[in-house]
Amino acid sequence: MKYKFPSETKANLFISLIKAQMYDEYKNKSECLSVEFIKTGEGQLLSIARYNNKKDFDNTNKWAGPIFKKNVQELDGVVESIPGDLISSYFKN
Repeated sequence: MKYKFPSETKANLFISLIKAQMYDEYKNKSECLSVEFIKTGEGQLLSIARYNNKKDFDNTNKWAGPIFKKNVQELDGVVESIPGDLISSYFKN
């Protein structure tokens, strides 16, 4: 997902809300493997969520999507979905 907020402060508030509201929910209710947020510019964020399959994504998105949208809208932000399949990755242990 790509997020755009009118200021860096509102982007930081969004991240704080997500940490406070969603991380425990993801642990308890979701089959999500990981979620990462990246700052890409002034007031702009990119999130990457990993799932084993589309069904796990769809089940999580049913309840998580409305929460994310509400938080983004309340902070005068815009969210854009960027769906795709992982084709390559590298992790160093």
